[in-house]
Amino acid sequence: MNLLDLSRWLPRRMPRRGGRRASSLRGMQVFRFSLAAIVIAFLTYFSPYQRPWSVPELRIGTEAQGRIESVLLFQVRKRPDELERERFEAERKIPTILNSLSHVGLQQTARLDSVLDILLPTLTVQMAHDSLKAQHLQKALPYYVGELSEESLGTLIEILSEAPPVYVEDFRDLCIGSLRSLYATGILDTKKRLQESVTDQVRIVDSAGNRAARMSTLAALFGADDLSRGDMPSLPTRGVIGNRDAIKAVNQFLRLFITPNLAFDAVKTDSLRGAARQGVASIQRIYVEGDVIIEKGSVVTQGHVDALTALADEIVRSEREDPIKLYLQTMAATLVTAFLTFVFGYYLATREPEIYVVPAQLFLIAIIVISTAGIASYIHTNELHKELQTFLYLTPTPLATMLTTILINPQVALVLSLILSLFVGSIFGDFYVTLTCALTSAVAVYSVLHVRHRNQFFRSMIFLPLSYAALIAAADLLRFVPLEQIYRDVLPGIAIGVIAPILTMGMLPVFETLFRITTDITLLELSDLNRPLLRDLAIRAPGTYTHSLIMANLSESAAEAIEANALLARVGCYYHDIGKMGKAEYFAENQGMHSGRNAHDHLTPTMSMLVITSHVKDGIALAEHYGLPKAISDLIPQHHGTTVVEYFYNRAIEMGDESVRENDFRYDGPKPQTKEGGILMLADSVESATRTLGERTPNRVRQLVRNITQQKFSAGELDECDLTLQDLHKIEESFIPVLMGTLHDRVEYPWQKEERRRR
Repeated sequence: MNLLDLSRWLPRRMPRRGGRRASSLRGMQVFRFSLAAIVIAFLTYFSPYQRPWSVPELRIGTEAQGRIESVLLFQVRKRPDELERERFEAERKIPTILNSLSHVGLQQTARLDSVLDILLPTLTVQMAHDSLKAQHLQKALPYYVGELSEESLGTLIEILSEAPPVYVEDFRDLCIGSLRSLYATGILDTKKRLQESVTDQVRIVDSAGNRAARMSTLAALFGADDLSRGDMPSLPTRGVIGNRDAIKAVNQFLRLFITPNLAFDAVKTDSLRGAARQGVASIQRIYVEGDVIIEKGSVVTQGHVDALTALADEIVRSEREDPIKLYLQTMAATLVTAFLTFVFGYYLATREPEIYVVPAQLFLIAIIVISTAGIASYIHTNELHKELQTFLYLTPTPLATMLTTILINPQVALVLSLILSLFVGSIFGDFYVTLTCALTSAVAVYSVLHVRHRNQFFRSMIFLPLSYAALIAAADLLRFVPLEQIYRDVLPGIAIGVIAPILTMGMLPVFETLFRITTDITLLELSDLNRPLLRDLAIRAPGTYTHSLIMANLSESAAEAIEANALLARVGCYYHDIGKMGKAEYFAENQGMHSGRNAHDHLTPTMSMLVITSHVKDGIALAEHYGLPKAISDLIPQHHGTTVVEYFYNRAIEMGDESVRENDFRYDGPKPQTKEGGILMLADSVESATRTLGERTPNRVRQLVRNITQQKFSAGELDECDLTLQDLHKIEESFIPVLMGTLHDRVEYPWQKEERRRR
């Protein structure tokens, strides 16, 4: 049979358009149109109202080409940073409110006076020993004396014991005067709240009225925490208080009478400052119809740009009040987004049919499109790009294209990047945004084109920032942007160029799990022969393991020949027969490890068939247990399809069983659904069959491969995969060199010749 006989191919392919596939066609069409409608609705919602054509967009620093007048009444609002700055200045003018507790100072001064009435007579007693004075004071004033250190108490006894009466009275006046002075100025429990205030001004309120003070004055106030350090520079040094030790002792003594008499009034302070902020006008200027916004030849400033932007917004607002114009605007946005959506859908239908028929992949693309468009709309709506012109480049089009490249394919990613770039450019109304997003997305596709290791994303982290920097700088130079502005414009592009690959690495496992997509990164991880499942296969079924390795070489070579997924084909071979581990001795390739005993000798053909076919179900169960991706587990049943276990079927016939039916000895299927599945079926049969050849010449191997391929083709096992006649021919040719390299004969050693002669 000639494989290029087209008359045999067409009847095999035509049934694929009928049956179960035809019954699901209507549901698939409904899903596609529903998904397209959802995407169009979101894109329409994200589409902003464009700047009116009658309002020119000027750049700061350029000259106006003509006189521009207001065509209606409108207000120019202050920029957010300017308004916040004015509100902050208004808030700073409101001092911090402190309430004064006047009774505290009177009480503490009276306490000091009563303590001195007991303390001074005891300390000035003549001829009394210092220890006796200390004991007496501890009994008379246990609290106050107990709080003083022995050093300070000793210093007080020393300076007052021999002092004349006039100095003693001077000491009393000094202590009471210092304490009154402190309370008159004010004492806080802590100055932390004041130091965190927006202003250095404070207002102290008491029963007599209020008085203003500054932070510098408050810094001279002493709370209990400050006095604990023995630090009172305002205490005069006179009379008996003439050295540092004496000052320290008196400070420690006065500390016992220090209690805060100022309290922070947070409610009143916040209320006054809030009112001050609200009192700042948000309107910068009001223009009436006919007012000149900018004269011809004038240099454009930020004020001119703000006025023109406000005019454009007011025109849009007034137009939207008309329901007919609002409806027309919505329909126009819907029309644009519908064209973009259906152009992309047409591309998928005509150029990527294998993606067009998979709902999960269409849904994934829809999520990527909606998310990217939503981020671009958020940046535009919140006017981030007006604060820094190139914030608009933070739209993650490279992230979308890198995810699409890895999860689907680079061709779809390129077309999608163009569609997204056109939409993003329409949002910002800037051609250079479209150009930059499209070109950087193309660079992103190239940078992850053959990514198999996660560390290969470092290439993207180099190429993307460089591309953004070059393109943004070029666009700004073409628009005569000052050099210092170009530097600031480039920074956001460099940022997204570094962040996008990092986000791609983090999001890939999530999308792989949710949409059951297997990337080359995952496949490469699964190809590690030291994984527990493959190590168990090598130990428990070494013959099957060797068969899988040889089959992997065959499948990879064939997949490369027809441009299928070679890595998927190789990894699929590693795991296609893992179900044989449980009953390894029942399979011919493993029977050598059991002294050549055939485990089927004592089984009926039907029972043997059940044992053989059960390895498919066991393999699927193992794949699910070990979390193998669906792309791998699907190949386990597909590589056998619905083929007949011919050996046991023929054996049943030879035993005279008249009730035997061919369908009773078939695998459950399904038939191969992908190119990789068809390759695995052919490689499995070819690898097993070539071991039976006595003479392994290239011609005999080629004829065997051709016969097996024709047999699978004639039996209809390849009807449901996308292999063409040309693909089958290439697969045959790719098998030959691999088989000859695996099954080649070796030179006979001298001792082998001698042993053969003896026999």
